Amino acid sequence: MSQPIRVRMAPSPTGDLHVGSARTALFNYLMARRVGGAFVLRIEDTDAQRSDPAREAGIFDGLRWLGLDWDEGPDVGGPYGPYRQSERNDVHREAVQELVAGGHAYYDYTTAEERAAEREQQRAEGRPQRYSGIGRDFTAAEIAERQAAGVIPAVRFRHEPQPVRYEDVVLGSIQVGPDDIDDFVIARGDGSALYNMAVVVDDHHMQISHVVRGKDHVSNTFRQVLLYEALGWTPPVFAHLPLVVNRRRQKFSKRDGAQWVGEYRTQGYLPEALVNFLVFLGWAPGDEREIFSLDELVQEFRLERVNRADAVFDPQRLDHFNGVWIRRLDLEDLAERAWPYAAAGGLDLGSDQRPYFTAALELEYERLSHLNRTAELMDFFFDDELDPDMGQVRFRRHSAAETASALERVATLVDETELFDDPTLEAAMRALAADLNWRAGDLFMPVRIAVTGRRATPPLFATMEVLGRQRCRDRLRRALAGLAKLAAA
Repeated sequence: MSQPIRVRMAPSPTGDLHVGSARTALFNYLMARRVGGAFVLRIEDTDAQRSDPAREAGIFDGLRWLGLDWDEGPDVGGPYGPYRQSERNDVHREAVQELVAGGHAYYDYTTAEERAAEREQQRAEGRPQRYSGIGRDFTAAEIAERQAAGVIPAVRFRHEPQPVRYEDVVLGSIQVGPDDIDDFVIARGDGSALYNMAVVVDDHHMQISHVVRGKDHVSNTFRQVLLYEALGWTPPVFAHLPLVVNRRRQKFSKRDGAQWVGEYRTQGYLPEALVNFLVFLGWAPGDEREIFSLDELVQEFRLERVNRADAVFDPQRLDHFNGVWIRRLDLEDLAERAWPYAAAGGLDLGSDQRPYFTAALELEYERLSHLNRTAELMDFFFDDELDPDMGQVRFRRHSAAETASALERVATLVDETELFDDPTLEAAMRALAADLNWRAGDLFMPVRIAVTGRRATPPLFATMEVLGRQRCRDRLRRALAGLAKLAAA
């Protein structure tokens, strides 16, 4: 195309950023960035009762968290503003009046009761329920009578029965029959434009070259094509993305997982993982690769590779991506991101504990699947009053009393070993097990429980090194007290 590529994301501020909307924003962003085009953010806030500035701010935050910055929008300005639909009423009204003046639209003075009666008759006769155009041909006297009665007219597009067709980059050639579209409303009684009218006007005046959105907008597209034609404007290129469905091929709902980007952030997903996951909801690279950074996707993405089939939202695949991306992070970067989750999870963190936190986190790298599990995995590192439950020890080959005697030797070892590091501790502990004539595992498990309070932890001696001599000493003392009670029972 000779026209510069300009795409837009146009959410309504009536809820947080939905994952489906995030997928749409991502595809638009990738398309624009690949060719050096413009990615425009426009807020469609004409539903004044449901629109909420806080929700708008949440949309901004969600997009930026994903790394999807925009070139023009309400908060950054641009040459085609304003970028809130509610602030564009004048240009909408002007286009509505142009359609009325050209005979492409009319004021409909039918009443709600008349339209309801018409639908009821159509229902009884088994016909499709749609507006028949009865308000097209009211006489001046009939209109005056209705005006006197206080009837407020809507503005309807005058559609002469004809097929409507357009070419879709994803779905191919699409057409509806001559009777599939009625005289649809384009403006309210107060003159404010409804969705289809406002979108056409805004996309035209903002010089949007491609409209990339969900397949649920296909029915709107036919009406919008008619409006473009009536106004003498060239329509943009349309591309409708597959719907996001669950594994039962039903519409993705709350039962299938979180609906909002903010929920995934709270649950400890990385933005890189969510972006990597979202792009596969309808797109594929053409080979076996599946791990892509945002910059790599900019180079790879093509609308022509978007599938027609609905995209299955698989939470297990998202978890897989999250684990992969967590382990791709540099340790310091991971610590920076995990720190607020750890604090929110109840860990008592002081700024001077960052090195200790990072060292402990390094041991949990492989087991950390979501950042919001940081505190759960690492709390034993920060519990200075930890009193291990030695009842977790399975006294099969050695009694509680024998285990206590062995831990006394371990406590002495902890006090006396010159270096308190992973290899030194392992060598000394294995030598102790041999001296006791114990299997190494029979000694290591009660030590593990004593110093961590758990049976499953990162490697024991690396964990002891991070905990440090004093914490290990204190915990072994409490463990010995617990074993004494068990031995006496």
